[in-house]
Amino acid sequence: MSSPFQRSIDSVFRRFGVDAAYTPPRGGAPMPCRAVFTQGDKEWRFREAGASTPARIAEVRASEVPVMEEEGTLTIGGRTCVIGNATQPDADRLVWRLELQ
Repeated sequence: MSSPFQRSIDSVFRRFGVDAAYTPPRGGAPMPCRAVFTQGDKEWRFREAGASTPARIAEVRASEVPVMEEEGTLTIGGRTCVIGNATQPDADRLVWRLELQ
């Protein structure tokens, strides 16, 4: 039986997710998944100076893509983005957070 948190995540991805496909960096068969896009900022720091730029961030359920590698690609509606950073920030590791390039 899934946890309430898992059921909530599944509901969000059903309602707000878009069809996507993950391809590992060394190629292989694309893995179909659903992605939810969020708006964020990327922080750039150099010594005492810094700047923020808009970031393209997608979230994908780990149940659909158990292993997500940086330099892999996420394709959404014919547009392909390279994964620059892949993390699992939630405590239960249910969602991948991807910074797209």
